[in-house]
Amino acid sequence: MPSNTVLPAMSGSIAKPATRIVSATPGRIRIRDRALRSPALLERLEAAVNCFEGVTETRGNAAAASLVLHFDLARTAVEQLESEVERALDALLRQPAADSGSKSRRRQINRLAKAGMLGSLAVSLALVAAGKKRGHAVAGALFLGALGVHLTVHRKSLLR
Repeated sequence: MPSNTVLPAMSGSIAKPATRIVSATPGRIRIRDRALRSPALLERLEAAVNCFEGVTETRGNAAAASLVLHFDLARTAVEQLESEVERALDALLRQPAADSGSKSRRRQINRLAKAGMLGSLAVSLALVAAGKKRGHAVAGALFLGALGVHLTVHRKSLLR
């Protein structure tokens, strides 16, 4: 079978996007997507949705990765609002994140810290095996410094 052939059983599951609207009742819609855990993205989606015709209130929850919006049924149709919300979220997800440079820098710093920990641990063990106490102590101090950087990068997830 050629490598570019799409199997019929798989073609439907790949092309169909998953809906993010988990609940829709008259006057209320709940949207849930993992990307909404980002407070910045959630705030941008709230701002976009508040501009839609008929939307009266929005309430975002980054911890639950959800956004609840209340709307006036007399001013807008549920189906129309659902499709507008889906399009708005898709558009926001296609945009590059504004703070991606900060996360990338943190990731690079953390990689260097982990490499420093691994290298200083290897050197420390080699020096203790050779009986070089002073070198072992210096390598241990370097390990602790790199560990401090690593823990600082991950301080928010450690202190939850």
